[in-house]
Amino acid sequence: MRQMQLLLLLAFLLAADTLCAQSKAVIRGKIQKSLSQEVIVASYPSPLLPEEVQLVAKLENGRFELEIPITQPTLVELVHGNEEIPVYLEPGYELQLSLHGQKLQKSAKFKGKGAAENNFLSSYNLRFDEEEDYQPLPDNIKLREQEFLSFLKERREDQLAALEKYTDSKTVSETFRKVMLAEIAFSYANDRLTYFSLREQVIINDASPAPSAAYYTFLQELNLNQPENLTSISFTSFMRNYVAYLSQQANLSSNDRHFYRKSYDLVSQRLSGESRTMAQAHLIRTSLQQGNVLHAPAMLQHFGRTANKPLLHASLTQLLDSYSGLGIGSAAPDFKLKDVDGNEVSLQDFRGKVIYLGFWRTNCGLCMIEQPHAQELARRLAAHDVVVMHIGVDEDERAWRQVVESRGRFGVQLHLKGQGAELVKQYGLKDVPAYFLIDETGSIISTKPRRPNDREVENDILQHVTRGRAYAK
Repeated sequence: MRQMQLLLLLAFLLAADTLCAQSKAVIRGKIQKSLSQEVIVASYPSPLLPEEVQLVAKLENGRFELEIPITQPTLVELVHGNEEIPVYLEPGYELQLSLHGQKLQKSAKFKGKGAAENNFLSSYNLRFDEEEDYQPLPDNIKLREQEFLSFLKERREDQLAALEKYTDSKTVSETFRKVMLAEIAFSYANDRLTYFSLREQVIINDASPAPSAAYYTFLQELNLNQPENLTSISFTSFMRNYVAYLSQQANLSSNDRHFYRKSYDLVSQRLSGESRTMAQAHLIRTSLQQGNVLHAPAMLQHFGRTANKPLLHASLTQLLDSYSGLGIGSAAPDFKLKDVDGNEVSLQDFRGKVIYLGFWRTNCGLCMIEQPHAQELARRLAAHDVVVMHIGVDEDERAWRQVVESRGRFGVQLHLKGQGAELVKQYGLKDVPAYFLIDETGSIISTKPRRPNDREVENDILQHVTRGRAYAK
């Protein structure tokens, strides 16, 4: 009897250990000629809510180990220095990875459980994502409609052939194969969908004809609700552009203050399943980022009632609750504050430039973590009409000055005594760090721009610079 109890206990422990192993993936690696002392894995726990989560591992003699909690297949980015590579993970994967710091993508070699999938993904990205010949930009976008469609068709055929050839000789999971098929399908769909709008931006005063009658019929052939779609990066991009396309086809204007509610109602009627949930969440989130909260409570109420996504609904509700009251197009509250050298600086001094404005405090941990990223952002944007401006709200000016001096005085650094100041109230700050994006005329572009440590923040800001220059012309 006692032997039977021990056997049952052993079986239970083995089952528990297996279950635990299946709720995570492990990446162990060695980097030759490392660029920094850490490796970061950036992931999006929910594909429906683009909020990045980072795990950091310190290098010890060039080696690292990361345990990533996951419950379903996912794509993450492994970042080292300024280099990054995508990694496909399923629960239970145990990967061994060898890398060269200065050529991460080309040197990546995987072993262990999940190696076959990731070695293909690495070679696929090198061939199809890194080669300009396979991308719309810079040259293929200049092709006429039929030539461009031929380019997309040939690229898709090459991608499918590469996948088929690899899976004929290597065993990969069926889920991964379907994810790659979704990636191929929606990279084609996204590039085809955005062809005319992108071409118009690239070729100034181009008298290209309107789309042919059958150009958009491919949209009817897409399956938007395959489970694997949510793991595809191209599907996420496609859905954002597809929502814009549906709104455009319905003659909805983004200048209409009811635009987001009308677009929300449109996708609620036209879409179903997870694609509808993704589109609805995208519109709610974007409306809040743009400071358009007119219909946000009603959209959130409908979303909570129909989407059956309580965590996503709670996150969007929290975003609404944090809304500062400044809306898109509102004049950014002006100020006159002193910099490190005692010079008086006002917002008006930077008319004609886009301003990335941040509020921070020296005893705020997250603020201090984001400071190096803000410093790097300021360096990268220095050649553009962009000002990275940070206002420290410390009661102790000496503490603020000491940190600013030690960090190298990047951007424009100003001091405001305490979070109880009137300017803090005018900007509706509840806590720091907080960021605002202000256009060349001093109007609010966004009350919730991407944070300095978000890898897309630079692209977002430069898009506003490009638009501003186009309007000026």
